[in-house]
Amino acid sequence: MHPLLPSPSRRQFLTHAAFTAGACLLPAGQQAAAFQPPYERTLRDRLWMWGHDAGSLTQGYGIGGKDSDIEPAAALEYMGIPNCCMVRFTGTPLPPFDDYVKQFAKTRRLTWSFVDGGKNFTTAQKLEQALDLAKKNPHLTGLDMDDLFLGDALPKNGGTEAAAHLTVAQIAQVKKDLQAFGRPLDLSMVIYTNQLHPIIKAHVEPVDKVYLWTWKARELENLEANFAAYRKIAPTKPTLLGIYMWDFGEKKTIPIPLMEHQCRLGLDWLKEGQIEGLIFHCTPLCGMKLEAVEWSRDWIARHANDIVQP
Repeated sequence: MHPLLPSPSRRQFLTHAAFTAGACLLPAGQQAAAFQPPYERTLRDRLWMWGHDAGSLTQGYGIGGKDSDIEPAAALEYMGIPNCCMVRFTGTPLPPFDDYVKQFAKTRRLTWSFVDGGKNFTTAQKLEQALDLAKKNPHLTGLDMDDLFLGDALPKNGGTEAAAHLTVAQIAQVKKDLQAFGRPLDLSMVIYTNQLHPIIKAHVEPVDKVYLWTWKARELENLEANFAAYRKIAPTKPTLLGIYMWDFGEKKTIPIPLMEHQCRLGLDWLKEGQIEGLIFHCTPLCGMKLEAVEWSRDWIARHANDIVQP
């Protein structure tokens, strides 16, 4: 029995079947091409955007509106970013996703979150939906666990594991099942700098990649120290640095000096091989003409062809 499902069921059987049959359902020509595309040497190929459905920030945070709504793929084009991590934190879009993902036809790499904060499906259902999407879209390269840890991640009520939406055993089982999918699918998780406690290490070990975020902009002044603390927990884990373009923690704009600080460090760490990519957050912001977004767009244009790996 899959540990994400409470009891044996036909749905459970189908979820397991989706893992093992994924490769067989791809056309023969796509099976060979469906492996993870290697990164190119330039910065642009290592840039990602955190994708939310148009209007998500109006619903979730009260910013934006009909005059600024922008679909994820349009935001990618506007920013000059080729890759997208799609997260349905307000529960939209609704499945089936076949028509919705057509907008990502030119997206080089796409990931899809099955832990995302949306309340309209269970985690097991979201996992099944994501795997069905991966069967049909070879450029979907991984599954994500957004906001996996609860609060500061410290155990609650005498627990022995970090407080999280999934247990260590459940994550290990998901990883095991992904390995049986038929082609590589990365399993990635979000960590915030306020969650950097040694107890999270057990959750981190089974995953392929970590997305490291700083929730409050004022804490970016400590980014170097926080990254060093993170590396004590996960010394060699492939990692992408999350870059907010709006201070969601304190509901205000991010000062340009702090944008410069996190982007400069991210570029330096890329060139040093300490991280493998940058993720700009998030697509709905790209229609709002925010200063930090426009600055980021200009920074990307200036550095897109920088060589970040030998």
